Formats: sequence, structure tokens, C-alpha cells
Amino acid sequence: MAVTSTVQSSKLRIQLDGGVDGDGKQIIKSKTYSKVKTTATNDDIYNVATNLAGLQTYPVYAVKRIDEVELTESTQV
Repeated sequence: MAVTSTVQSSKLRIQLDGGVDGDGKQIIKSKTYSKVKTTATNDDIYNVATNLAGLQTYPVYAVKRIDEVELTESTQV
């Protein structure tokens, strides 16, 4: 059985370094941008994230791409 995956939607999540709390635990603040073109390359998404990072108060902790994928069974014979 072969399975085919199709990207249905993509999102960009920028995680920001909010410092540490009173207990010394890392504070991560997130900004998520939806409706990213599924055909966008990782380089394109990263470049957009670095440009958006310049508008943020906190420094960037991580850049993530979130893809929602539909899996279907291929009916190849």
C-alpha cells in the first residue's frame, strides 16, 4: 500500500525569547501567521520571518513552518 501526502495549508510561527521567569524557566512568546502559500520554499519563509523579526520587541528564539498534510492511499496497480 502506497500513501500519498498533499500539503493542505502552511503556517509560519516565530517564537520569541521573552527572557526567564522567577523560577529560571525560559519564557517563549509565539506569533503565528496563517495562509502561507504551500508552494513557498523554506528559504522564502525564513526570509519573511527574519524581516518580521525586526518589527518585534523580543529577539527570535526559533522559526517554524507548520504544514497540515492530508494522507491518502494510492490506488496504483
